[in-house]
Amino acid sequence: MRLLGRFFRISGLDPSASHDSSRTMTAMSHVIEAIKDNPEVFAAAVAFIGIGGGILGNFIGARIQLRGGRAQADAARDAARITAEAQRLAALRDDRRREIAQFIQKTRETVSHAEALYQRDHEGGQQAAVRITYLELSQKQAELELIAPVGLVELARRVVEIVESCMDLADDRSLAERGRRRLEDVPAMSPHHACAQRALRALHEARAANLARDENEYAASRSRARAALEELPHLTDVERFLLLDDTYRFPLRERRRDQEDSLDVALGELVTAARRLLKSEDFD
Repeated sequence: MRLLGRFFRISGLDPSASHDSSRTMTAMSHVIEAIKDNPEVFAAAVAFIGIGGGILGNFIGARIQLRGGRAQADAARDAARITAEAQRLAALRDDRRREIAQFIQKTRETVSHAEALYQRDHEGGQQAAVRITYLELSQKQAELELIAPVGLVELARRVVEIVESCMDLADDRSLAERGRRRLEDVPAMSPHHACAQRALRALHEARAANLARDENEYAASRSRARAALEELPHLTDVERFLLLDDTYRFPLRERRRDQEDSLDVALGELVTAARRLLKSEDFD
């Protein structure tokens, strides 16, 4: 600094004073000449400029590095956020796939157990199986409501309604249907075969007369059916009553076929919506 002061004294330039432009140019000329004529001042000026340039360079470099670090940190946060969201969506998709598949499986199991009631119900075991699978189906429906879109939940609700209709029909008509099957299964060589055939024929005629609203024919056919049923010792009183009562009802096979068709349609709509949701295939 003493060398710089000496430099200013030699050059005649007062750094604290103000000058106009012409005097400034003259002073700058003196500065240059003074630097040329004084090696010590020249060395000091060069060192001063070098130090100042280094400080300025370090400052600029630090600013650039700071901004670069912030950009890297922002990019890292964005990448972490995108990764977390992708993982969340993948987990949600897996959960939906699992719950939808289990819901469809429980639907088919419940209907299968209900349909089996028309064939057998040894000591109420089949009824118990229907109740258990229906409870499991209800659980799957509730779980589906928590993770599936509203549209798919509504389709699942429609499926459950049809399943419940199948269960109600089986509960109401299965015992009479099992009795009718027992009549059909009487061997041709059995002494009760002819009586069983008369009962089946009279029951069919009674149902047809009821649908035709022919009260007289219905009463006559029902009377013939009752007489034939009473001659069959392998039937219980409850089965005889239900077989006669069933003649008031709509044809069971047609109703079961309608329910089966409705369930196929409802499940088809559910599966289509699920495949679209899970992107299992391309849709227009």
